Amino acid sequence: MRDSNNRERPINSKEDMETLPRRRFARNLALLGVLVFTFWSFYYLNIPLSRFMRIFGPLGHKFSQLFLPPDLSYIQNVSMLRSIVETFQMGIFGTFVGLALCVPLAWFAALNMTPNRMIFYPLGRGVIIGARSIYELIWAMLFTMILGFGPLPGALTCVLATVGFCGKLMAEEIEDIRLGPIEAIRATGAGEIKVFLWGIFPQVQTSWTGIAIYGWDSTFRMATIMGYVGAGGIGMYLRETIETLAYEKTGMTLLIIIGLVVISEVSSAYARQRVA
Repeated sequence: MRDSNNRERPINSKEDMETLPRRRFARNLALLGVLVFTFWSFYYLNIPLSRFMRIFGPLGHKFSQLFLPPDLSYIQNVSMLRSIVETFQMGIFGTFVGLALCVPLAWFAALNMTPNRMIFYPLGRGVIIGARSIYELIWAMLFTMILGFGPLPGALTCVLATVGFCGKLMAEEIEDIRLGPIEAIRATGAGEIKVFLWGIFPQVQTSWTGIAIYGWDSTFRMATIMGYVGAGGIGMYLRETIETLAYEKTGMTLLIIIGLVVISEVSSAYARQRVA
């Protein structure tokens, strides 16, 4: 364990021995509360568990009737190919711009390292919480209402998705850094920017890289469905084919989306291996 000065403290200290039973009791009580609430939710929502376990067979049969076989010729549509490229562009733009914003926002939102707890901390936390508080498709709908249909609302939504996902994790990584190097750098009279560059960033560089890769993976998956609300990308064809009851084309669109996500997953796994 670590105390407030980030020094190691023996686990078998007198204080730990006294508080351990209380912590264990509180943890077990919280677990019991979660289990009780879960079972009560099944009762309140009137979810028949016996019927729930039997729906997978009929669901698969209905799915195969509607979407199989997919219309393989649909992928030859030039506008479909453009939408695939557009999806990649939105994901890349949203990830890189979002990460660029996350660097200062995470620094501001880290309580132990923020340059100013009265101004920068509420600013950083407020932006991150604001980006996370509204679901991405709702952001896309709002941007579409304001900016019109097209990839711009989707790209801005991807930026907010990256800020909300990566910003919180990056700020938490800063809050877990060792304070010794920070105090040593500050003792030399260095300003806050130099403290960040030489004290904070070297400690979080590796973890931030992993977060950035996961952020790309998450943002790209979100980009594949932005078009469902008119915000660009391949999701537009998913909505179009469903509304026109062209389910064979819907099946092909779903296969394309799955393929794009698989490509993103493979590239993310390769990138994580390279930086590990």
